[in-house]
Amino acid sequence: MSSNPFKADPAIPARLASLGPELREAVQQAAKGVLASRARAPLGNEGSVIPRAVAEDLIGRFQLSSVRELMLLLLDVAKGYAHPSISDFHVGAVGLEAETGNLILGGNVEFPGSHLGYTLHGEGFIVIRAMSRGANISTLAIGEAHPCAHCRQCLAEYARSGELELIDPLGHTLSLAQLYPWPFDPAYLGEPGAMPGRVLWPELAFAEASDHPEAPALLAAGRHSHSPYSRCPGAVVLTLADGNHVSGIAMESVAFNPTIQPIQAAIVNLLAHGYGYADVREAVLGTVIGGAVDYSRSTAELLASLSPDIRLTVLGWRG
Repeated sequence: MSSNPFKADPAIPARLASLGPELREAVQQAAKGVLASRARAPLGNEGSVIPRAVAEDLIGRFQLSSVRELMLLLLDVAKGYAHPSISDFHVGAVGLEAETGNLILGGNVEFPGSHLGYTLHGEGFIVIRAMSRGANISTLAIGEAHPCAHCRQCLAEYARSGELELIDPLGHTLSLAQLYPWPFDPAYLGEPGAMPGRVLWPELAFAEASDHPEAPALLAAGRHSHSPYSRCPGAVVLTLADGNHVSGIAMESVAFNPTIQPIQAAIVNLLAHGYGYADVREAVLGTVIGGAVDYSRSTAELLASLSPDIRLTVLGWRG
């Protein structure tokens, strides 16, 4: 086992322990109630999100010391978004939106019947949700501020990654720069990095006219695809049994791998809003068919591992 070169602040775990199990349970139950009230409403994209005003109310009501303390207390709640169908190892993560002060909760996701490379870690869940909401993350709480190299590379893709801090219940407060001091970052390929809300493909259009009912939503999502390296944007819209929709976009890495595929991002947004795989009726994919990156086959593979009944429609972008 590798040794930990970073010193933790013992006052943080001592403070958390002093709060006692009853208070911890009360905070977590209150948060669960807020999250449940916001589930299954993807139109506002508020799934797995605790608004700043609610977070501040929880801090005041339970006499917590800070939003960071609240984030650490909510890690067990965040595990509720985990779907580790292979390992049964549940990971929770909580992110603080830089622009709004809202909290985003998420967990790790695995896909039995497919290969392990589709796995999403808790950190990835948070950045996907933040990207879909047009927000950056300033602070990320995880069980141990020791993300794997895959996650460090994923986090380094963001233009504001140098400002990111990671905290944990052990008492660590570490910057991404400390954890990944000499990163292979977007600047190596002359790119600024991922900027949530950025319209990277304003002229994106379908190769052929489509009357698919989700074509406009797919096009709107695809224009935000973070695909500066392959120049092959990708997006997915999932149609759910209740008529609602969730979407996801490609999020490329300067290292190429770990790139997040649009179907992975759409699944995160599905789970964040309290839906399950059985709720998905159709997926429509926008991709550059036959391009340097074509998401058609990988999307079909992952959907088949979720349910053989999900219809997939592929619409090609103009290359």
